[in-house]
Amino acid sequence: MVRDGGVGRRAWGVVLVFVLCVLVGGAGWWASRATLPDSSVGESSSPAGEVVWGEVVQGSVGRSLPLSTTVRQPVGVVAVNGLSGVVTSTSPGRVESGAVVYVVGRTPVRVVQAGEPFWRELSRGARGEDVTALQELLVAGGYLGVEADGDFGQGTEDAVEAWQEEQGLPESGVVGLGELVAVPDLPATVTVGEVISVGAQVSGGEDAVLAPTGERDFVVVVSAEQARLIPAEATVEMSFEGRQWTGVIAGSSVDESGSTVFELTAPGGGPVCGEDCGVLPGDEQVTVRSEVVVVPRVEGLSVPAAAVRTRADGSAYVVTEDGGVDVVVAGSGQGVAIVEGEGLVEGLRVLVAGDPVQAPGDGGDETGGG
Repeated sequence: MVRDGGVGRRAWGVVLVFVLCVLVGGAGWWASRATLPDSSVGESSSPAGEVVWGEVVQGSVGRSLPLSTTVRQPVGVVAVNGLSGVVTSTSPGRVESGAVVYVVGRTPVRVVQAGEPFWRELSRGARGEDVTALQELLVAGGYLGVEADGDFGQGTEDAVEAWQEEQGLPESGVVGLGELVAVPDLPATVTVGEVISVGAQVSGGEDAVLAPTGERDFVVVVSAEQARLIPAEATVEMSFEGRQWTGVIAGSSVDESGSTVFELTAPGGGPVCGEDCGVLPGDEQVTVRSEVVVVPRVEGLSVPAAAVRTRADGSAYVVTEDGGVDVVVAGSGQGVAIVEGEGLVEGLRVLVAGDPVQAPGDGGDETGGG
């Protein structure tokens, strides 16, 4: 009996071990099903060879960097005050030849384009470049009907009297020292000296008019990282008070701070502002809103870039519902291509993805390229 009991216990032990193994194996199988993904799900989620169509639309491509252009222009005193009295008004800003920039008492002070300063009273019998500048002012205003010759004669005297009468001034026929100040280039934006302010007492010799002198330098100052994005052939499009200017890179240098300085000129050379430089303020530095054109802007009919296919000979085409259409790519970027081709119109569908042979109406003529 003792032997039989021992056998029974051993048999139950074997059964117990078998049951435990089954349980452990079942738990491992369940865990693997819970943690490992079913590979068949991904395979059936997106059918292969699906045909995708795009559409021809108006579009544009290009790339530009919004940066600022700095205009560096030397500003200096171009005229001193020649009158004495109390300043009654000032009119700085953009001026043309003949404009009043300030008034002392009742005597207006006018700017005149001239290369030399007005240094004396101008009256009948005077000769010189200062007389020529005065005569040019009178001719432009319609007071003098002959060409400026630098000789202050009877005709010039009569013209001065007519000019003074229109201003409400005594008709003396004489232009006193200090009534005209010379500015090298007009029109220009000018400022008046600190002493020339309303209510100030002046006696002569004060700095009166300040204006840009010399050539203006247009520069774009960028960091070293930004400089790497700007090719040597890039252009800079600028806008200032309704004027549009284009600059090209004429050279570059690195300043003390490590920034790259691109020097700009007009496409044909010379100052970027051309004949419109006078609209710039008379400050030593002026900031102009700009865009550096890294990739020139191209506009026209556009398609998804993936729709453009190439043949073995390098020619390009797109596949429409009626077959292949030869195209010329005028520009591309950011997944879009600007194309030109016979029969391309807005709204036309083009094949973007899928087997062209399966595309409706294609007939399988053009299947190569990609």
